[in-house]
Amino acid sequence: MKKKNFLAIACALLLGSVLTPLRAQESGDWSMTVGADAVSSYLWRGLELGGPSIQPSVYFDYEKGDWAVSMGVWGTKSLDDTYDELDLSLEASWRNLTFTLLDYGEDYSTPWNEGHYLDLGLSYAIDGGLTFSWYSIVNQLGEGLLDGGPGFDWTSAFPSYFEVAYDFSLSVVDFTATVGVLPFASEYYGAESYGLCNMSLVAGHEFEFEHGGSLPISAQVMYNPLQKTTFWGVSVGYYFSMDF
Repeated sequence: MKKKNFLAIACALLLGSVLTPLRAQESGDWSMTVGADAVSSYLWRGLELGGPSIQPSVYFDYEKGDWAVSMGVWGTKSLDDTYDELDLSLEASWRNLTFTLLDYGEDYSTPWNEGHYLDLGLSYAIDGGLTFSWYSIVNQLGEGLLDGGPGFDWTSAFPSYFEVAYDFSLSVVDFTATVGVLPFASEYYGAESYGLCNMSLVAGHEFEFEHGGSLPISAQVMYNPLQKTTFWGVSVGYYFSMDF
């Protein structure tokens, strides 16, 4: 991402830390969550995208009855300047069903189908901690074959990823076990064939403070069977929320 974008997020973090003691005492329909993680590796869907990084974020959430909406900005800045990213997100949930629109930004100065990737997702959570999710990149059609004519490859045009995640707890440690699959061969995910691409386990604990802040700590191990590679990482963050 551009330096000015990262600076803007950093200013938002500073502003939020000043306003934390002034947050509302009673919960409202709207809330804002601001924070950042320091990670040893940027791990995502069976891939290691970057090394040690700082990942700030700002989210606005609205809840009313069975409905919930979240809008946010998330960024990652590698400490060795090898990989930067700035993402926008919109999420709408109704009961156990969640629709997600993610914009992975690498360069916002280029056309929308070149500088970033638009990812549509649909998730369904089952009581007990099991969640099924499907994601597809929808703006990287390539070669201008927008009409689905002869030679059009739908699987290449819409890189997709499917995963099953299970959340559970043992004592004070929270776990998330994930199995991810590429239903098609995908250049986007660096895979020459379809198959199992992500087997990961995250273990962590979130310390909560009276003033509304929290300190999440986690460790992750991830194996990509398609690439026969194993990754690991640790993460330490700080977040706080304000209701209004």
